[in-house]
Amino acid sequence: MAEPGLDPAALARERSLLGSALADIGTVILFTAVSLWSHSMTTLAELVRGGLLTMLELVIYGLMRRIHRGQMAAYEFGSGKVEQFANLIVGLAMAAGAAWVASRAIGRFTAGEAAVYGSALSLWAASGAAAVNLAVNVAAGVALWRAGRDGTSVLMTGQIRSRVSKILASTVAVGAVVLSAIAPGSTTSRVADLVGTLFVACVMLGVTAKLWRESLPDLLDRSLDEERQMLLNRALGARFADYDALLSVRSRSSGRSVHVKIELGFRGAMTLAAVDAATAGLRAEIAALIPGADVTIVPRAV
Repeated sequence: MAEPGLDPAALARERSLLGSALADIGTVILFTAVSLWSHSMTTLAELVRGGLLTMLELVIYGLMRRIHRGQMAAYEFGSGKVEQFANLIVGLAMAAGAAWVASRAIGRFTAGEAAVYGSALSLWAASGAAAVNLAVNVAAGVALWRAGRDGTSVLMTGQIRSRVSKILASTVAVGAVVLSAIAPGSTTSRVADLVGTLFVACVMLGVTAKLWRESLPDLLDRSLDEERQMLLNRALGARFADYDALLSVRSRSSGRSVHVKIELGFRGAMTLAAVDAATAGLRAEIAALIPGADVTIVPRAV
């Protein structure tokens, strides 16, 4: 049942994200079993990648629920720092995981026949798990795209892009594990496992770069860019007759949010209704020129 007052589109986004997260948890459990049984480095790499992205997915789902219920207005559509901090942490873990699986795969390949390899049965089971994972990623990707194709939610847009990278990695993983299963322990099998693992590690590093590129600038408060500063000045100029003194203007960009605090001076003879009308008018002017800006106006007597 839909929650009273909750936008049906928002509910659809939540359901699609929750469904994909639950499916991912199931594949993580499956990959844990088959990677231990088959000794396939490709499935181990997929396990590390999928597990970390599933953790991030659950964080995003929690944020989305709070946003849709008005409990985190400052973080509307992922514009706050909680999402970016989660991106940064998962990116760090992803980079470490990529280095770990790549070094293990290279070490096992150089060890040659001395390395431990799984049986044909276990590798075919791993192939089946990889195929299931690919199917889950495609189905989840389609569901996410249908729920978030309007582009109004940055959280959903980010999850759709993440799902595309999962589909790419899973496709290569299926091919690598199938080749490994055809002749376990052979040169072809070992090369396929190495290439598949290194490809998944490269995808993990690509995801890391994307997460860092998006999160690091947004974790730092910055001065308002020149274009929006000019728009703010234009709003103040357009409403100049409504106030008696411009005492201070403080503005900053925090993540994707713009925060503005203005102190206006009004003569004591001015009524409270007139002050309220003046501040409301300026706030509306700024909102029209800088959509989504968080504007605080403090009236002072002069």
